[in-house]
Amino acid sequence: MAITKEQVLAELRRIKGPDMQGNLVDLGLVSEILIKDGRVYFSITVAPDRATELEPLRQAAEKVVKDIDGVQGATVVLTADSPGGGARPSGAQVPESARVQQARARTGGGGHDHAHGHDHGHTHDHGHAPSPSAAPQVRAGGARPSVGVPGITHLVAVASGKGGVGKSTTAVNLALGFQANGLRVGILDADIYGPSQPRLLGLSGRPEVGPGNKLQPMIGYGLKAMSMGFMVDEATPVIWRGPMVVQALTQMLREVAWGELDVLVIDMPPGTGDVQLTMAQQVPLSGAIIVSTPQDLALIDARKGLNMFRKTDIPVLGIIENMSYFICSKCGERHEIFGHGGAQNEAGKLGVPFLGAVPLDMEVRLRSDSGQPIVATLPESAHAQIYREIAARAWAEIAVAQGMRVEPPRIEPTPARDGLRITFDAVDPFELSAEMLRVMSPSAEVQGHSPDQRVTVGKKRNVKIKDLQPVGNYAVRIAFDDGHDTGLFTWSYLQLLGHEKEARWAAYLRDVEKKGLSRG
Repeated sequence: MAITKEQVLAELRRIKGPDMQGNLVDLGLVSEILIKDGRVYFSITVAPDRATELEPLRQAAEKVVKDIDGVQGATVVLTADSPGGGARPSGAQVPESARVQQARARTGGGGHDHAHGHDHGHTHDHGHAPSPSAAPQVRAGGARPSVGVPGITHLVAVASGKGGVGKSTTAVNLALGFQANGLRVGILDADIYGPSQPRLLGLSGRPEVGPGNKLQPMIGYGLKAMSMGFMVDEATPVIWRGPMVVQALTQMLREVAWGELDVLVIDMPPGTGDVQLTMAQQVPLSGAIIVSTPQDLALIDARKGLNMFRKTDIPVLGIIENMSYFICSKCGERHEIFGHGGAQNEAGKLGVPFLGAVPLDMEVRLRSDSGQPIVATLPESAHAQIYREIAARAWAEIAVAQGMRVEPPRIEPTPARDGLRITFDAVDPFELSAEMLRVMSPSAEVQGHSPDQRVTVGKKRNVKIKDLQPVGNYAVRIAFDDGHDTGLFTWSYLQLLGHEKEARWAAYLRDVEKKGLSRG
């Protein structure tokens, strides 16, 4: 039986108000109630100086709602009316970490009045953080006192200072680039008000609830994905105060069965608001990537986003210049519609890596709108190659930020050029055949929605290695004599192939046989 708002309100009328008079509903303290897939979301407004005292009231409201037949979970937060008319989280809100308190102190105090960089008509006037003198001192560059997500090795935020710069398209293709480079990847759409990942990945439907009452992520092109867009219809606006957004984000991050992932890409909302601060406070981000277009107006906002991550002690892995230029498909002339090189110059000024420039292209836009991201659906294209190279540079920067740089191996073709001999420091040399490298080239390893849709390459038994082309200090591009040269082999991917070559080769042979393909 479907749960109704009337049922929820009826149960909440059983809860006395803050002074044991009246009830929460009739006193007008309950916000708009949202019900999706058996989960109930709302907030309770209380006086700011009584937030801690009234935490039991929040817990009681949450309990009576959870006890309704058919309710699978409830998210209830306290919001405190402040003199400025805004709201600040209290009660259930996780305390700020010491490093965020210090960041506030360095920038001149606790309170901050900010507006999100996307136009959804909501602002927040937050209460003051605890006194800086009460915060324990944390050395710059020290361990961040935040709790990780079980099974996820690295969390990477993709952010922008403002909307309209192609951040979400960049995020999904970056995630697919990580995957194509041999990593296990997921993507979290943290833009609660304007989720884009369901459309970009061509996904619809609702996530299922699995063991432990955890949501099962949706799967798109091999990526595990979670988004508010799976819970709310595309045309339905989410009208929530900041604390409810924070709570929903926390649930999508920590109450989802992500499994084992090398990296979770977090598609952040534009600006420097609640979501960004929540990620800085509660999640040990391995780094942040800033997306900007080349023009000065976008760079001003990108600089703000970058400085926010720096002040909260999050490594900035680099800047991506999106819509860098446009090549006319008819005349071949290059047009720099938004200027060119601005993000690269800004990266140099700020002392952060420049990860790459992505041209403006009609095919990228068309495929994004139709739920067919270009890295997955057109892996041999120049744009897919650009995204894979950006992903490889970003992964190398993660290793640097973690103090785990992988030194380049010694790579030598075999005498017959039918394989490579690869030697990493302190590791025994190993060989990979040219056929294995060719059929497991990152650009050929893109997965579909299911194993049956995985790209399988046959007839490469006699392929030879034509040339090796170094790419920075983190990868090599291998040119084969059949004309294929778009696969970017990072050091970590070569290590993975060496470690798992027997199992991967056996799986490839089974796949070839199952699909009726020939190696010859």
